[in-house]
Parts: sequence; structure tokens; C-alpha cells
Amino acid sequence: MANAGDFYNELKAAHDELTGVNARLDDVKGKLDAVVAELDNVESAVNAVRGELVNVNQTLQWGFAQLITVGQYTNVALAQNDKQNDTMICLLQQISNNTCRILNEAHLQTGLQTEIEGSSKELADLYAATHAEAALTREREEALRRQVEECCPPKPPEPACQQQPCPAPDPFQQQPPQVDTQPPGESQRIN
Repeated sequence: MANAGDFYNELKAAHDELTGVNARLDDVKGKLDAVVAELDNVESAVNAVRGELVNVNQTLQWGFAQLITVGQYTNVALAQNDKQNDTMICLLQQISNNTCRILNEAHLQTGLQTEIEGSSKELADLYAATHAEAALTREREEALRRQVEECCPPKPPEPACQQQPCPAPDPFQQQPPQVDTQPPGESQRIN
């Protein structure tokens, strides 16, 4: 049968065992506290990276918004330029057409005027030589015609070419948009 001494020795051995277990648990707790501290450091680093990613995202969104604003203005300005180009092409086609017609007409008229000048001079000389009184009558009538034309000039003939206006776009009055030249400042950054 066990006596009190044996019980005491057993109790003391159990106590020693528990003290050893307790010491090992304290050691494990210390190591767990070190792991928790390291995890806190990792969490802080992850949060810092997350904050920087948010700042990079904000900067990219700001930059894309600036590019979109400028791109929209550029598209409107290019459309206006396209309309102006259509007007200039129309005018150049009219100029080209009129120049060609004028050159053709001038060439034709030069030949005709040369022939008419020679024929008219010949006829006038022949007629004046054979009909002197008719030549005097013609001169008097020509003087009267000039007097009448001074008072009431004849209506000028319609021009051969009537230019049709080309469609012109309205003046482009849109101003370039104001865009930020710097990304959001440090005060706007999320940490």
C-alpha cells in the first residue's frame, strides 16, 4: 500500500513534469509571439503595397481621363478640318474648271478677233470709198449713240461664269480642353 511519502513523491514528479510542460509551452508561446510579430510586419508591408497600388490606379485613371478628354477634342477638331478640306477641294475644282474654260475660250476668241479685225478694216475701207454719204451718216449716228449711252448706259451682259458657293462649315470655335499636367498630388494619395 502506498504511503504518504510515495504519494508526495508522485505528486512532486507530476509537478516537475507539469513545470517542464509549462516551460515548453512558454517557449512555444514565445515562438508564436515572434511569428505573430513577423505576420504583423508582413501585414504592414502588404498594406503599404496595397496603398501604393491604389495610388498607381488613381494616377492611371487620372491619366486616361486626361487622354480621353484631349482625344475627344481632337476628334471634333479633325471632323471640322475634314469639312474645311471638302470646301477647299470644291473651290479648287471650280478654279480648275473655270481656268480650263477661260483658256479654251481665250484661244478661240484670239483667232476670231484676228480674223474680224482684218475683215472689218477691209470692209470699212471699201464701204467708205464707195458710199461716202453713208459713212458720214454712220459717224453722226455713232455720236448720237454715245450721247444716249452717257445718259442711259446699256445693261451689261450677264457674266459667262456664275460661281456657285461651296458649302462651308461653321467656324470652329471650340477651345482645347484644359487638362491637368500633373497627376493628383500627395495630399490626395491614399495610404
